[in-house]
Amino acid sequence: MSGYRAARVSQRIQQEISVLFEREVSDPRLASVNVTRVEVSGDLRYAKIFVAPLNDDENATREMMDGLEHARGFLRHRIAASLDLRFAPEVRFLLDHSIEKGERFLRALEQVHLEEEQRMKKGRQRIKRANEHLP
Repeated sequence: MSGYRAARVSQRIQQEISVLFEREVSDPRLASVNVTRVEVSGDLRYAKIFVAPLNDDENATREMMDGLEHARGFLRHRIAASLDLRFAPEVRFLLDHSIEKGERFLRALEQVHLEEEQRMKKGRQRIKRANEHLP
């Protein structure tokens, strides 16, 4: 099976599941789910759905993952019906930490930028003081 087909099915699953969360899933634990990506096996029998919460609350994240596990059968059925596949892919929800890692990276980058600005400011002050003492 081509990787192209698996990529297309992954994209369609991500679109479909996002619509399902928006329109058909009424579980309040799933109100803040962000589907970041979907990976489908080459034989289209397994789908890893990566999700990230919209907030940083650890308890809400745990509840979100419990809600996803509870809704897994319903979501699998709806995905299979909308994609018209021979087999409904076995769905697994995984927490995506890439957003958190990206935020930590940006904070570290901002810190480096601030430190560099402070060094530059001190350097300019030293040059200014040295120039004041020149005849």
